[in-house]
Amino acid sequence: MRLTETDNQAYFDKNKAREKICAGWLKEQSKAVRKPILFAAIAGIANGFGVIAQSAALAYTLQAVIIDKLPWASLTTPLIVLAAVFILRGVCVYWHQTWGFEAGAQVRASVRQQLFDKFLTLGPAAIKQRQSGELAAVTLEQVDALDSYFSRYLPQQMIVGVLPLIMIIVVMPINWVVGLIFLVTGPLVPVFMALVGMGAASANRSQFLAMARMSGYFLDRLQGLSTLKLFGQANQELANINKIADGFREKTMAVLRIAFLSSAILEFFSAVAVALVAVYVGLGLLGLVHFGPAEHISLSEALFVLLLAPEFFMPLRQLAINYHDRAAALGATDAILAILEQDAEALETDTSIANDTLGASAASYADKISLIEFNNVSKIYSKRQILTGINLHIAAGEKIALIGESGAGKTTLLNLLLGFEAATEGRVLLNGQSINREHAAKAIAWVGQNAYIFHGTIKDNIALADPNASEQSIVNAAQAAGVIEFSAQLPEGLLTPIGERGYGLSGGQVQRIALARAFLKNADIILLDEPTANLDAVNKTLLLDVIDRLFINKTLIIASHDPDVIQRMDRRIEMQQGRLVS
Repeated sequence: MRLTETDNQAYFDKNKAREKICAGWLKEQSKAVRKPILFAAIAGIANGFGVIAQSAALAYTLQAVIIDKLPWASLTTPLIVLAAVFILRGVCVYWHQTWGFEAGAQVRASVRQQLFDKFLTLGPAAIKQRQSGELAAVTLEQVDALDSYFSRYLPQQMIVGVLPLIMIIVVMPINWVVGLIFLVTGPLVPVFMALVGMGAASANRSQFLAMARMSGYFLDRLQGLSTLKLFGQANQELANINKIADGFREKTMAVLRIAFLSSAILEFFSAVAVALVAVYVGLGLLGLVHFGPAEHISLSEALFVLLLAPEFFMPLRQLAINYHDRAAALGATDAILAILEQDAEALETDTSIANDTLGASAASYADKISLIEFNNVSKIYSKRQILTGINLHIAAGEKIALIGESGAGKTTLLNLLLGFEAATEGRVLLNGQSINREHAAKAIAWVGQNAYIFHGTIKDNIALADPNASEQSIVNAAQAAGVIEFSAQLPEGLLTPIGERGYGLSGGQVQRIALARAFLKNADIILLDEPTANLDAVNKTLLLDVIDRLFINKTLIIASHDPDVIQRMDRRIEMQQGRLVS
């Protein structure tokens, strides 16, 4: 059961176990990019050493010029050191960002591959149950939200664990009071960062959920724009989209409020700490403070700790900024895991040869080889019985008409045969082997009711069945399917570009391209789902003639209500309420 947005929010707020699961998954992904993360952290720490050297060189130079009145010629060495430090810091910043980007890029590529693999595992039947816009939002925006966690937060976490301690160790021998100020105020930054950011992951999760739903809703309405306009609902849907967009805006502003609040708090504490250091060393130089080393402090020492004070808090402030990248990553991870954790129905992969004897229903086909077998197959969706006790044998070379009213179970039967779904009970055998998606993909060519045509040329769409096919094979398939008849009248023939979903072609022309694609695959079994739907009588006759000619030596199964299609088939299989009746 899918949670509502309010339930999702409460779930993530109250049940911290889910957040731990998300954090654990992120930790697992970080193992694959440990090297670039480590290199990015090392570059950041090296930049911190450069800051210390830069502060020391500047303090020494100003002491020599202002107090000691040394000639500029004697300052050649510290100035060279200062220039070298500037160059070193530039190189460190470059490598810090480069290695961080590499870590984020590798993780994004890996997670997208995991999602694509999961989509393949779930299959088309399961994917259709989710909005395509939502899946696109998860695959694009929410995977991109992981980038900053790996490229910035994790390296910065390592830097904060090392660099502030080094600065305290360096400052302590010079001015232990300033070192004590660092030691006391430094931990306040991550403490308040954690307190303010406690709700950040929940706010980000709510924002990502709203974005995914908005994407799905908008894409659905965009695809059905013609229908909405024909029924006069375009303005109403525009108002709904505006309402959803306002909801997304409010959730985005909630995330930004947390970010600005945390930034203000962190800036306050770091500013107070730097001010304490400035007041202490300033009054010490004026001789107004007689506590600690301030009484004998020199200008170079005062400048060194004062220059180092804001730099001490810089890694901590940067971590606080990047902490919101962690919250965003946790919110995105939950949406990603909702897909990766989705159970795919286990498809049987047993490759042993079935020795079952053919049942009585296949007695009239005993002289033929049994190609497809359904042995007592049942299918249940959410406690709803779709197929019940299907026993069916189809021999090689048969021409089958699969008929039945809508909802009778024809599509589910085809999905089982295509390996898109697994039977709840029983077995589906192909050439004596339990069906799986890979096996079915090699042996079966499928043409759906609404064949999908991709943006590209006619030739590209035909060659989709076999990208390595020769030019002549593609032409032969186009000729056999009657594609040449209409493509010859187009400006560039088979190389004519066509729009997505076959924009610019008629329904019959689209079906012919799909049939040419199936013919080029040269599979043993051809499945057609309502191939003549939405065609006029002339185009329907032409298409059926093409089907007869193309697949004369193939096993052909056509799901259809069309009497002309049924009449041309050798055998009729009728389904009613998930059962075979003939």
